Amino acid sequence: MEDFNYLLKREQEEIMRAKASICFAARTAHEGLAQGYAKRIRDHRLPYRSLMADTRSAFDPTPYGGGGTRS
Repeated sequence: MEDFNYLLKREQEEIMRAKASICFAARTAHEGLAQGYAKRIRDHRLPYRSLMADTRSAFDPTPYGGGGTRS
């Protein structure tokens, strides 16, 4: 089993790297890595991101600037 805290940490690092990237290719690569970690977190046996009744995730990093666009 994967270390859950490691997955959370790596996802957040990739979100921050995507946000800080000036280069489109680098930003796209970091966003892809973050999405990969997000999938592994969703698939983990610990229910960290269970879906709510309206199918939203209980935690979504996007409102905190994880969308990959520069501010």
